[in-house]
Amino acid sequence: MKKFIITILIVGIVIAAHFVILKYLVFNKNSGKNSSNPENQAADGGDIPAPAGSKGENTTQKEEKIPFNYANSVFGNIPDIPDSSKASAGILVDMNSREVLWAKNPGKGVPIASMTKMMTALLAFEDIKTREDLDISTPVQVTQTAMELGGSQISLDIRESFTMGELLKTVMIVSANDSAQLIADFLSGGDSFAFVQRMNRRAKDLELPMTMFFNCHGLPGYTPAEDNISSPEAMAILAEELLQYPEAVQWASTKLDFLPRKNLKNPNAPKEPTMLRNHNKLVGSCPGVNGMKTGYIKRSGFCVTATCERGGKKMAAVATGFKTAKERDAFVAKLLDWGYKKAALEVLAVEDFDTSYTLPK
Repeated sequence: MKKFIITILIVGIVIAAHFVILKYLVFNKNSGKNSSNPENQAADGGDIPAPAGSKGENTTQKEEKIPFNYANSVFGNIPDIPDSSKASAGILVDMNSREVLWAKNPGKGVPIASMTKMMTALLAFEDIKTREDLDISTPVQVTQTAMELGGSQISLDIRESFTMGELLKTVMIVSANDSAQLIADFLSGGDSFAFVQRMNRRAKDLELPMTMFFNCHGLPGYTPAEDNISSPEAMAILAEELLQYPEAVQWASTKLDFLPRKNLKNPNAPKEPTMLRNHNKLVGSCPGVNGMKTGYIKRSGFCVTATCERGGKKMAAVATGFKTAKERDAFVAKLLDWGYKKAALEVLAVEDFDTSYTLPK
C-alpha cells in the first residue's frame, strides 16, 4: 500500500513539473512575440502602437457601424416624383437613423466619374489627421503628371506650388482633376498607382459595395472596364465619412471662392486669382445642402452625391444616369424635400397625442 501511494505521488509530481515547464515556455514565446511584433500585440488583445510620424490615431481601421435599414424603403420610381424614372440608380438615406427612404439599384456598380474624388479627399483628410509631417498648410510642388491632366482643372503649372488645403479646396469646390492628381502624387511619393491601391484598400475597409478605382480623379478609362465604378450605397457611406471633417463640409458648401495665383512671367506683378465656382448647383439653391460631389462622363451620365442638413437631421442623396445636370439637380432637390417630409410624417405617426383634445367646431 505504501509503495502504491509513493508511486502515485511521484507521478503527480512529474505531471506538475511538466505543466510548469510547458507554461513557462509558452509564456516566454508569447512575450517575445508581443515585444517585437505590433501585429501580435493586436492579436493578443494589446494596443497597437502608433506608427512613427503618426499623430496617434489610425483612422483606416475597419469601422463597425449599423448597416443601412431598407425595411421601409420605397424601391424603384417614386409616384410623387415622376423624374425618379430618369435615374439609373440612387439612394436617399436618413443619416441619423440610417434608414433608407428611397432606393433604386442601390447596390449596383455604375460609373461614378468625379464622385471618385470623395475617396481621394477622404484619404488626404485622414492623412492630415494622423501624420505629424502633414497639415493643410503643407506646401505641395506641382508635378508634370498633374499639369498635363485634362478635363475640369485649374490649369496647374509645374513652376507653382500650393498648400494641401488649397488643393483640397479646389477638389471640393470645382472638382479639379489636376489638383486631385497632385494630391495623389504627393501622398504616394510620386507613385499614383500605389495611391489608387490605397483607395481600393480603403473601400474594402469601409465595405463599399461594388467599388473599384482605377484612378484618383474619375476621368473615363480607355474602355468601360477601366472606368471607376461604385454603387449609390457606397457613395452615401463615403459621404458620411467626409462629413466628419469640418474643412470638407466647409469647402463642399462654398458657393464661390478664389485661389491666389503667382504671375509666373513677372513675379513682381500681381495676377488675377482663379475663380472657384461650385460645380454643385444645389449649394445655395436647395435648403440645407452642404456637399458633397458632382460628376459627369458620357458613360455615367450626370450624377451627384448630395449631403443635406435641416433641423439637425442629416440626409445623403445619390443619383446617377441623368442626361443633363439640370434634370439631375431638379430631381435631387425634389427627392430631399420628399425625404424630409416623409421623415417628419413618420415621427408624427409614433408620437403620443392628448386624446382628450377635440377640434373646435
